[in-house]
Amino acid sequence: MGQQNKRQGKYSLVLVIQEESGMIRRRNISSAVVEVTAAIVFILTVVVICKFIYDEITIRNARREIVEQIVAINNLTDENEALTMENSTLSSKVTVLSGTVSQKAEVEDAILQETIENALPKGFPLSGSSTMTEAKEGDPMLVFTASSGVNVLTSGMGTVVSVDKDEVYGTRIVLDHGNGYQSVYRNNGTALVKNGEALGKGYILFTVGEDNRELGYQIMQNDEYIDPLILIDING
Repeated sequence: MGQQNKRQGKYSLVLVIQEESGMIRRRNISSAVVEVTAAIVFILTVVVICKFIYDEITIRNARREIVEQIVAINNLTDENEALTMENSTLSSKVTVLSGTVSQKAEVEDAILQETIENALPKGFPLSGSSTMTEAKEGDPMLVFTASSGVNVLTSGMGTVVSVDKDEVYGTRIVLDHGNGYQSVYRNNGTALVKNGEALGKGYILFTVGEDNRELGYQIMQNDEYIDPLILIDING
């Protein structure tokens, strides 16, 4: 009974082929071949579908990556433009700052030059008129004879480095002007400044009276006496 059921479950595929001569041929294809063929077709179909799905997913991912790259490029472009503008702004600020620094340096240099110029012992050492002669002996020196009430003045800005006795004139004041210059004032009056004082140009050192009308004035450069007429402004 079981063998009879198995026989009834078998099947085959009949192919009918008509040739050009009119003859009809029949070919039987067993169920096993049909099943194998169906299985192969099924597998190929599944492979094709899977390949299609895979390609679709790959294309979508590629599109997504392209979109992300485009967005990233746009963002980088915006950032680059922003940085370019910022760099331009910074360049402008640097230019302005450089100009300001340059102007400041020029002002500071001008102030320094003015300070050095004011420090040079070029001024006239008396507040009034006087007669002047040059010392005939010893180191270069100008000898002024002034009237009472005239003041002996600093010929430039500087610092008092000594106030001591002078064998000939009574008192000697030495003023250091920097840059190797010193001015020396010799007078028999009472010194009105003290050692170590920082003085501007035109400060009073002595006041001329009947007993101290003469002033011996000298200039030193790098510890050597030079002719005061090289620097002094007689019209000052």
